[in-house]
Amino acid sequence: MFAQQTTNSITTPDNHTCNNLWQLAKAGNDKAFELLYTSTATFLANQAFRVIKDREQAKDILQDVFISLYLKRETIPTDTNILGYLCNAIKYKTSNALRNEMVKGQHHQNLLLQAHQQEALQPQVYERSALRKEIDKSIHTLPQKCREVFMLNYYGNLGYKAIAKEMGISVKTVEKHMSKALQVLRRDLKEEHVAGLIVMSVMLQQTALV
Repeated sequence: MFAQQTTNSITTPDNHTCNNLWQLAKAGNDKAFELLYTSTATFLANQAFRVIKDREQAKDILQDVFISLYLKRETIPTDTNILGYLCNAIKYKTSNALRNEMVKGQHHQNLLLQAHQQEALQPQVYERSALRKEIDKSIHTLPQKCREVFMLNYYGNLGYKAIAKEMGISVKTVEKHMSKALQVLRRDLKEEHVAGLIVMSVMLQQTALV
């Protein structure tokens, strides 16, 4: 995701292309949403990295921004300059991250944070377990091949090319199975969970290309 060259040499995504993809994504085209992510991810992640100097945190910020975009897509105007919108969202998130780091640097705040994390640990474990049960219940209704593709992607952390090789099918067939699986999950799960699955799936594909 992060380019090896200096930040100044990273190519800015084409604004016209991004706006066209945004219009399709806003209309419900998940493939266009994925393409919008892949065409802007390197540029935006490096924008975040320039500020916070932490690659993993920059990736987390990028993921948060796109999940938020997916959830708000119906309320954001179609004619929005989407690249500008994403850049501003990255700036806002990185500024918040820096402020949070300053707070964490204070000894007293660290103690409070640790106490809060311990207190919240059990509910978080329960929530992840409950979400997995919901996902398992939903994908059980899928055809066998479709279910296998989703499980290799979500639980096996495999990108589309790796899944295609593992199952002896084409990448295009993998994409069709994943699209069907996400349609079923969108019907059964909370929308923020589906958005997270979509972004995670795209990030796995990007990792497989590195």
